[in-house]
Amino acid sequence: MRAILVKALAGLVTGLLTVVLASMVVFAAVEVLPRDPARTALGNESTEQQRAAFREEYGLDDPAPVRYARWAGGMLRGDFGDSIISQRPIADELWPRLGRTALLALTALLISVAVGIPLAARAARRPGGAFDTVANLLSTGVSAVPEFVVGIGLVYIFASWLGLLPVLSNGVDNGQWAGLILPALALGLAAVSYVFRFARIGVAETAGSPFVRSARLRGFSERRLTWRHVLPVASSAVVNVVALNAIYLLGGVIVVENLFAYPGLGTMLIGGVRDNDLPTIEAVAVVTAALLVAVNVAADALVAVLNPRTRQRVPVASEAVIP
Repeated sequence: MRAILVKALAGLVTGLLTVVLASMVVFAAVEVLPRDPARTALGNESTEQQRAAFREEYGLDDPAPVRYARWAGGMLRGDFGDSIISQRPIADELWPRLGRTALLALTALLISVAVGIPLAARAARRPGGAFDTVANLLSTGVSAVPEFVVGIGLVYIFASWLGLLPVLSNGVDNGQWAGLILPALALGLAAVSYVFRFARIGVAETAGSPFVRSARLRGFSERRLTWRHVLPVASSAVVNVVALNAIYLLGGVIVVENLFAYPGLGTMLIGGVRDNDLPTIEAVAVVTAALLVAVNVAADALVAVLNPRTRQRVPVASEAVIP
């Protein structure tokens, strides 16, 4: 238990430092952009006096460290500032979009896990067999197909050809769940190959362990061995797969959300880039970085609970290795 707590605390501290560093990188990247927020907000027809008044009102003429401290302090309170374009608080739009993106990513994650892990368990029963070979070839081919290609194919089949599902999505705020299906399928199917390959490695390694070979000699069926013994022991590898897949999905939502006009963080980010809305870009980038770090920290803590080897003892300082 002590080892688990130490690992969780170390992961939390590392995660917080990563978020702080990410916020600095995002702020610095926006700072060097050759764009004038005052001109973007007021238009090219505005006078220099109007732009100067705008910069003074929003503190844009303050030194960069002062502006970063003010911006970071606001984020800690949940205040991301106002959009330059709409002049409305960014948080009013960001939090609902974050919920929609989380729902999309979670649905896609469930699809990829529900398809990828059973395939991995089936393929790992006979490594090198016909099913394993075909599944590996298909996963390699699918991994080379971008999400937008998968999305376009789904649109052609289910929207244009069969007419079963809508092309564009307005989210699920009004109970329009059909608009979630195609974006989630596009994300989930594109990620199945990654889940399959990594889960298969973990399952195959566990299947070759002495206790599994002993159980096999006692007459246990391969199906029972896989689902009742191998997968539970290989759960830490599966959790790592799910965490990596969640990170992959959070990156893929930018493409998929804009393809289907899904009102999430991805469309908000691209809209901010299109409109030169720098505060919106900063807010979405930092929130996304915080989500990625949170997924990593949660996965590390869960692996520490599931993997008995992490509960043996806490290494002394001379044995500690920074991953």
